[in-house]
Amino acid sequence: MRRFQFRLDSVLGWRTVELEIEEGRLEQLFAERRNWDAQALAIEDGRRDAARVLTAETLDGQQLAAFSFHRRHLEREAGRIAGRRADCEKRIALQQRKVAEAERKIRLLERLKERRLAEWTIEFNRELEAQASETFLSKWVRGR
Repeated sequence: MRRFQFRLDSVLGWRTVELEIEEGRLEQLFAERRNWDAQALAIEDGRRDAARVLTAETLDGQQLAAFSFHRRHLEREAGRIAGRRADCEKRIALQQRKVAEAERKIRLLERLKERRLAEWTIEFNRELEAQASETFLSKWVRGR
């Protein structure tokens, strides 16, 4: 009997590569989210620094106006970053679904391969048993 060969091995290989690509894209999105988080922290640090300066020093009108402008700028940036991070979260959720789908396709092919291997093993064992029976009978007949 010939050895076991799963005809869809190339498809399984391709699906595995597809999963690796999707996981790589997901990792890129996680890196992007970490970047947005770092920028948000930097904005928050800037806000705290500005608040400390305002409470620590006596400022004239021009300096107060500059701090007010700076504070509004930081608020706009924080809003922009929050929006970008939310968009990134949506893309992460979508990409996680793609990864899950790719994993599902691989599991499906692996289960099919296992089933085919089990069927092949049963058939192989039957043939082996039949050959053993024939060999035994031929030796038994020659021995008589």
